[in-house]
Amino acid sequence: MGGISGALNIASWSLYSSQLALEVISHNIANANTPGFSRQSLHIESNIPINTGPGQIGTGVKATEVTRSYDDFVNEQVTLKRSQYYFWEAQKNAMEEIETIFNESEGYGINQLMAEFWNAWSDLSNNPDGTPERESLLAKSANMVQMMSDIDYNLREYQRHLDTTIQGSVNQINTVIEQISELNKQITSVEIKGIINANDLRDRRESLMEELASFMDISYYEEDQSGQVMVYILGGTPLVLGSNSYAIDVERNDTTGLTNVLWKSSGDRSVDITQQLSGGKIAGWVDARDGKIGSYIDTMNALAQELVWQVNALHSEGAGLESVSSMTGTVEVSGLADDLSADFLFSDQFPATGGSFDIVVYDDATGQAVRSTVTLGAGATVNDLINGVLTVGNMNAQIDGDNHVELSSDVGYSFVVNPTDGAQSNNALAILGINTFFSWSEQVGSTVSDLTETLGINSVLNTNSSLISAGYVDSNNFVAPGANEAALGIYSLQDQVITDFGETGINTTMDAYYSSFIAEVGIDVRNADLNAKFNETLLDQYIQRKESITGVNLDEEMADLLKFQHLYTAAAKLITILDEMMQTLLSTR
Repeated sequence: MGGISGALNIASWSLYSSQLALEVISHNIANANTPGFSRQSLHIESNIPINTGPGQIGTGVKATEVTRSYDDFVNEQVTLKRSQYYFWEAQKNAMEEIETIFNESEGYGINQLMAEFWNAWSDLSNNPDGTPERESLLAKSANMVQMMSDIDYNLREYQRHLDTTIQGSVNQINTVIEQISELNKQITSVEIKGIINANDLRDRRESLMEELASFMDISYYEEDQSGQVMVYILGGTPLVLGSNSYAIDVERNDTTGLTNVLWKSSGDRSVDITQQLSGGKIAGWVDARDGKIGSYIDTMNALAQELVWQVNALHSEGAGLESVSSMTGTVEVSGLADDLSADFLFSDQFPATGGSFDIVVYDDATGQAVRSTVTLGAGATVNDLINGVLTVGNMNAQIDGDNHVELSSDVGYSFVVNPTDGAQSNNALAILGINTFFSWSEQVGSTVSDLTETLGINSVLNTNSSLISAGYVDSNNFVAPGANEAALGIYSLQDQVITDFGETGINTTMDAYYSSFIAEVGIDVRNADLNAKFNETLLDQYIQRKESITGVNLDEEMADLLKFQHLYTAAAKLITILDEMMQTLLSTR
């Protein structure tokens, strides 16, 4: 079509394309600060020309499609770096919280309190008959035990907090997964390749993908024909397959009491993926909860167990300032058949060949002292111990009503215990918590997973500090004034190198073990902080690159706005001129 009608048609298409361009520009300006929005552009191309006598004559312009600005590679990198960053960010936040729990920088941590504990034993060894030294020892010991218990409690409390956070995040993840699958359906139903693009829907889906990547390390690809994304974790476990989604679930681990993260198929099958995730908040929280805190709790328990055993082994066969009529263990037994070498927390300390300890019985009326030896062979039981004590004159032994082993003397008699000269101790008293300095809760048949949780000072000593074992009996079977062998031995533990400490297999002192542990925590804190900053920098760089591609530049939009405004005005002017020409033509006829 040529002539005035053709020119009118060209002008009308120009008006229409300019109007569409102005609408797209308006949409960009309105969403300049909308998170995840990608700048949109109207693609315009010349219309198909027509052949006339002079040659081809153009027929104007046509708008073909509205596209969004994006770069597949950059978008993928933003998603990948987001998973890595949020893994380390979760680690960093957790480690900063853990660092405050130990609180060594203020001088009130375990290091300081352990030093005061050792010094209190030193003071007692210098004056074993002094009541103030004994009371001070109990106070310093209570401070140290309380700090250990507080650290253990706070670590477990924060572990439970992370566990709750993991549980709560699963609902968010499932919501995001469902929304992505729903957007897949909408995009497929709307788009016509090369004609209609679901730009805003794609932006929303891209934002959801980034949100999902902040929780989990994902991989994905887009089907070229349908425009749907397929999202996977662990390299091939699907979360979204087109319009189908797969849920994440949680389940309590009966062994640890913590939450396992599960992937659920469309049927009833589920797979534990807790320890397989490597990126995102979930993996960061799990690593902090199980790897870091779990390791720290184990280390604190190894220290507490070593401290308890080393002190109790010396204290249990020592004597205080006075003899006693009874001693009751703190460990709950199940019966006479309990094996001292197998059934208790410290059974590994029972010698393979057995051993012995002495009991000195005093006649309260005459002051006469009789010393006897209780010997136990390999694989001895609680019954063997009781029978061994019963062979000592004027001594009794039994399991009391609370299932603790009790040693007692006849009326008118009292006793103390003592190492057997030149013989190996059988450690039975320390294993059962008899005459020990520290106490803990233990029941045969139940694993003591956290000794620190119930660690305390033997209540008998808190009631009567004169019963603290500071020395041993002499050759006359009496505790001489100033006897300090037990107290001095316990003080010397501070510098004693312990072979195969805890479960580490290293040789070190208790103080050095804890100092090394605190240094390890500090390294973990620093490592998490550095990695979080490094990955944040990488993520920011890719976000800036993405924004340089997808972001709305208001200066450019204003320039385009003026350009299409003038184009619209020119097209309108052209229509006005063509209308005048048409009127002139009609009036001449």
